[in-house]
Amino acid sequence: MGVKTLWKERANEFWSMAIKYLRYIGNSGFLFSIYVAILVGSFYYGQLLKVLPENFPAVELMTIILFFMVGRGKIRTFLKYPDANFLLPLEQRFRPYIQRSLLYSYTMQAFNVLLVLLVLGPLYFSQVTSERASYFASILLILLLTGWNLFARWEELRVPDGTKRKTLPIIRLAAVLLTLYSILQGFWIVTGVLVVGLAILYIVVYRPLANNHTLKWERLIGLENDALMLFYRIANMFVEVPQLNRKVKNRAWATPILNLLSGPSRNIYSYMYSRAFIRSNDYFGIFLRLTVIGIVLMIILPSGMLLWTANVLILYMTAIQLTTMWPHYDLKVWVDLYPVSREIRFETFQNLLMKIMLIQVALFTIASYLKHMSFFHTGIVLITGLFLVLAFVRIVLFKQLSKRFIIAGRSS
Repeated sequence: MGVKTLWKERANEFWSMAIKYLRYIGNSGFLFSIYVAILVGSFYYGQLLKVLPENFPAVELMTIILFFMVGRGKIRTFLKYPDANFLLPLEQRFRPYIQRSLLYSYTMQAFNVLLVLLVLGPLYFSQVTSERASYFASILLILLLTGWNLFARWEELRVPDGTKRKTLPIIRLAAVLLTLYSILQGFWIVTGVLVVGLAILYIVVYRPLANNHTLKWERLIGLENDALMLFYRIANMFVEVPQLNRKVKNRAWATPILNLLSGPSRNIYSYMYSRAFIRSNDYFGIFLRLTVIGIVLMIILPSGMLLWTANVLILYMTAIQLTTMWPHYDLKVWVDLYPVSREIRFETFQNLLMKIMLIQVALFTIASYLKHMSFFHTGIVLITGLFLVLAFVRIVLFKQLSKRFIIAGRSS
């Protein structure tokens, strides 16, 4: 089998699997929620643009958003763990495979960056300039910058661990950040100089890495596995994914939170689910990221309907994603030995989820009050948050889980 055929088969295999899970996601009603969120967000986006002050740091905000999109340099190779045993002597023959992987990776990332640029378009025209030529020139340059970053990162992946391995990403990301800012500010002469500098940097620093270092297949396979696990984690919010592997960390600093969540209960599932939440990157990481995003939104959004909507949406997103914790122990045979009914297990899970969500509600309420100093607006944030938590835990949760799992009956 040729390497071109191998890449095509691997890509088709991934997308066949992905489409299957995407259908489950589509049938779950999630797409309707996205549609409603887009409609509501579009309305308030337009309203927000009307009230932004002239000195609003639009360029800085867009630079930060695009930096996270462009700077990722996400590379998909569709490599698998057994490949490491066979690919080491085949790097030269494998070049067509790598070329297709890089083209695929750039196409997918450029599409995502383009979507973000289109969303930021109204902000750009409102706060930066009304010239369409400047906007489209910025799009073109940022898409080229996306390609430069991707190929530079590819060469970085060849470098063994060490000082150089840590220094090169800093240089690359600093160059990306500076160039993005120059493009969005409309400093075209400076941008031209930076583009020439990027070309020289790639030719002098990054391209020679291909001659001095071989591909690190284990690293590439690890990155591919991380990307695959990310997709599985997203799909696992809507349907059980048996291929999902979870990473566990011992977070000794979180012991007080652990004691708060598990409480004095002697229920074994209270003990286990609390530790699963704290120690698993899937659950604790999701909760932490969404909590930080929610706090930031409570601070930067004006008081009113937009603030209250953001509060409810973030809480709902957190609750939905934490429902994936329910089957965490389903594949552990020893758990079935516990003489605990699934009704008790479900009640324990309900109580834990409520505690987690109430922590988030409290943090959002505090952030809202510190920013707006209004008992009225903060009270609505608190009341709507409590209502959503109670409604989700007492009504929605059972319906969500019973679609995919057996809730009633004794574990056997």
